[in-house]
Amino acid sequence: MKINETKMKQAQEEALKILQESEDKSQAIVEAMEKINEVQYEELISEIVEQSNKAESDTAYAKSLGLRTLSKEEKTFYEALKNDPKQAITGNQIDIMPTSIIDVTLEDIKKESGILSYINFAPANVKKWIVASKTGAFSWTELTDKIKGEIKASFAVLNMEVSKLTVYMIIPKAIRDLALPFVDKYCRAVLKEQLNDGLEYGALQGTGLNEPVGMYKQIAKTNEDGTHQDKTVDTSLTSFKPKALAEMKKYLTKNGMRTIDKLILVCHPNDEADYIAPAIYDDEGKLVASYKNLEVKTCSNNPQGKALIFIPKKYTMGLTGLDFKEYDQTLALDDADVIIGRGYANGRASDDNIAYVFDVTKLEEYVPSVKIIGSIATTVDGEVITKNEVQGA
Repeated sequence: MKINETKMKQAQEEALKILQESEDKSQAIVEAMEKINEVQYEELISEIVEQSNKAESDTAYAKSLGLRTLSKEEKTFYEALKNDPKQAITGNQIDIMPTSIIDVTLEDIKKESGILSYINFAPANVKKWIVASKTGAFSWTELTDKIKGEIKASFAVLNMEVSKLTVYMIIPKAIRDLALPFVDKYCRAVLKEQLNDGLEYGALQGTGLNEPVGMYKQIAKTNEDGTHQDKTVDTSLTSFKPKALAEMKKYLTKNGMRTIDKLILVCHPNDEADYIAPAIYDDEGKLVASYKNLEVKTCSNNPQGKALIFIPKKYTMGLTGLDFKEYDQTLALDDADVIIGRGYANGRASDDNIAYVFDVTKLEEYVPSVKIIGSIATTVDGEVITKNEVQGA
């Protein structure tokens, strides 16, 4: 969503003034948030209001919008939120967003995000989730024989209530007057934007200290401050030729203990332009990697200079819910960073080998190899006839 920087600066100044001068802290937060929201989501608000107005007189158009049929619990939540926004801060009557709203929002995120569609999400009302990594062997025996082989699995319980993911949600005046399905559409759009960034960061760079353990971090090894150690960054990967990808493949398959059908390469947009694209595509834009079932996804939450290749659906993340509580501290709006929604979330990979980290700056530009086959004919009447054939590899 595009933001008018001039309007945003003015809104921040007005919001800060409201917070400094108001004696009613809860009401001041609501008014300050409205100032920020009206600028930050100006285009979204205008679009939804226009859709609502048109839908009132055009039933066919209303159906085309795909508005959700809200449950009783969802209606109660939205009614309270839009009729008295102060409740969203004080928690007098409402404090927890229905998990059904979170689940639907996460589904939208998975469809639209470059990387979140390739990780597992536990349902929003689940507080603990088991992640497992297959290891072990097999054995053929006679029916009456004692089992000689053993298939083991490394199990770990992922506690979804360990870390907090914060977002904010105040419904602007222009949205409050609309029908509840449009209120729902606005809320989920705002949640989707904020949760997307938070979840992407957590899945990639989460430190493991009050955050998920990101794929760039080691699961079992931690620093003195409790954060998880970075994975070793491989500097030997210089191309996407078969031999160059060998170590990556062996690492991800745990030296052949599992098979992989598809891989996702995640990098920063700038690195995709400078290093990945020149190395992985030819001049016509065709993928030249020896591993053809490889997808490149850019993500602004990925650190520059590094990239990772990971196995889809081997990282699990969960979000138990979003609650709304009253602030107990002075707020500042210098960066429009007012948080009123708090979700409990966590995430980690099934094992360290599901993601391979490498230095993108070491990649070399793809250059098609050319073979020249030369032959020299015998001398005839003092003339030498040469024959050259050029074959593109």
